[in-house]
Amino acid sequence: IELRTIFFNPQIYFYASYVFQEAGISAGQIQYMAIGTGMCEFTACILCNLLIERLGRRLMLMGGYVLMTGWAIVFTVALSLEVWMPYLSMTCIFTYILSFGMGPAGVTGILPTEIFNQTSRPAAYMTAGSLMWLNLFIIGMIFPFLYCFVPFGAVCLLTALYIQMVLPETKGKTLSMITKEFYRLNYRGQRALVHSKHVILSGI
Repeated sequence: IELRTIFFNPQIYFYASYVFQEAGISAGQIQYMAIGTGMCEFTACILCNLLIERLGRRLMLMGGYVLMTGWAIVFTVALSLEVWMPYLSMTCIFTYILSFGMGPAGVTGILPTEIFNQTSRPAAYMTAGSLMWLNLFIIGMIFPFLYCFVPFGAVCLLTALYIQMVLPETKGKTLSMITKEFYRLNYRGQRALVHSKHVILSGI
């Protein structure tokens, strides 16, 4: 769950002024751009609250990560251009924040309460919190040396594929129903093997 910190919080907020400066935005406008990032996240939180019960957790997570992948690639290309680069970079940053806020930021916070029972929930939150702060420290240290959003986009894409294959939809489902969905998604090969053995034994 806390893989979200790998491709958002540190590089956008810790180095916001530096990123805007390198994108060609004047020093007098950087403070307004920083305010704009906060407004984008606030707007994304409101939209997430309005859409999460309509679209479902799984779709919003995958959609957010896929959009973040696209904007990370476009932003990396924009940093190497000279024409319209400040405006394109600013647009990419704002849309990246909106994609994050409407998907990973809003959805991952409630997932532990839906996929873990009462006994396992404290350990799940403790593990997620520890991973979050560890990722914040690591990415905060290495981002100045990378200064490229392609690796983060690649992680976003892999995460979207992982969610598609492993994570079931949890909206409106009980814990037992979610557990059955987990089993169906993650043990399809074993179920087919057990079924084939059962057919063979029945024939014998």
